[in-house]
Amino acid sequence: MSLHSICALCFACFSLLIFASMRYLVLLVFALFFLEKIAAQPSITPRQVTLSESLTLAIDNSGQLKKARLDREGFEERVREGRSNAYPQINLNFNADYYPELPTTLLPGSLFNQGDQPYIPAQFNLPWQFTAQLQVQQQIYNEAARRGVPAVNVTRSVYDLLTERSEEEVIANTATIFYQMLQTEQLLHTVDANRLKLDTLRHIAELQVSTGYAIPIDVKRIRVARTNLETQRQNLLGAISSLRQTLQLLCGVPFEQPLELVDDRSNPAADSTRWLALQIEPETTTEHRLLLRNMELNRIQVNSLRAEALPSVSAYTTAFYQAQRSSLDKVFNIGRRWYGMAVVGVRVVVPVFDGFRRVHKIKLLNIEGQKLETDRVQLEGAKKLEFRQAREQVLNALRSLHSQEDNVVLAREITEKMLFQYQEGLVPLSELLNTQTAIAEAETNYWQQVFTYRLAVVKLLKAAGRLEDLKG
Repeated sequence: MSLHSICALCFACFSLLIFASMRYLVLLVFALFFLEKIAAQPSITPRQVTLSESLTLAIDNSGQLKKARLDREGFEERVREGRSNAYPQINLNFNADYYPELPTTLLPGSLFNQGDQPYIPAQFNLPWQFTAQLQVQQQIYNEAARRGVPAVNVTRSVYDLLTERSEEEVIANTATIFYQMLQTEQLLHTVDANRLKLDTLRHIAELQVSTGYAIPIDVKRIRVARTNLETQRQNLLGAISSLRQTLQLLCGVPFEQPLELVDDRSNPAADSTRWLALQIEPETTTEHRLLLRNMELNRIQVNSLRAEALPSVSAYTTAFYQAQRSSLDKVFNIGRRWYGMAVVGVRVVVPVFDGFRRVHKIKLLNIEGQKLETDRVQLEGAKKLEFRQAREQVLNALRSLHSQEDNVVLAREITEKMLFQYQEGLVPLSELLNTQTAIAEAETNYWQQVFTYRLAVVKLLKAAGRLEDLKG
């Protein structure tokens, strides 16, 4: 080969190398450009919420509460509507009547010296008759309405209590979802921690297999255990997603905005003394006060019905103008008069007999009052039982929590010793896996018990009528 050919070949190779280098350089520049664009995109920062903040959001955005407040506003409008009966009732009427055939009136014939005809037919008035009438009526005395006035304040307090009960339901539901989501997230953390432990254990087992201190079946057992944890992890992720969306719906937070729950879990039972010191007072609960208001309303309705037997007095006045014309085009003829009339009077209505309607309605209301009294007695006993059972649930959850806490400490000590013995080749892998499973179950049971205790506290506060304390 000539020197010229060798130089040409070297130049071609050098050019090819430069071209390849430039191509990879361009690809690298584009890759860095796109990575910079991706990194520059703003990321959505999770919104951190505590239990108190989530309860405030749920109360502010609750559709149930908004409807209860609208019902309260609607009641005030009905009260104003009822008060309108105490004002004068004024009506203005205008009638235009056309008689194709005028009515006939029989007059005595003696008025016209017609002895042979006892009655003479005659038609009066004109075909077109117009009447403009003004009526004014004012109620003066109505004992049934007067006795029903206290029902306004009682019913108003009933709507206030219904709103308060709706707020308690929102608090209870939101707190339950909040704690359930925290529980599921903590279980996920526990599963992730156990996965890392199994990964470390698999690495140790693989090293021991390579050195002849373990057999390949040990690594497969670890893989099976890790696969089981992965399945459990996926189930927990699905549950967390569902609970988060439910909490976002309750709090009025858009689904695109991620939530991060904030909770102090260093000492979950630090507030146990406060909750166990609660005492039940059934008469202060919303249900009991609502029942008392319904009983009071029942008594007012009975008194108002009894007052319907008393007379009612009202004043009225009527004034009208009347005109008669032979044709419609002469209605407002200035030369034709309109004739007026006015009357002022007092109307007294004395109920005499209504077919025993009022008596039966009073008996029906008395039956309803007896049922309400029975409900009151049963409610008092039920609230005491609910509080007693909720307090026992808190105590049992607290005892189990302390037991599980000790159990986790013990399981960790056993696992650490077993891992050391396995690394030294003193125990088989099966015993170490059993120990690992035991500590995973202990930690899972512990966190389940933590939130079992907290959910029991929610039930205790609901039974005691103290759900507002969760907002503090």
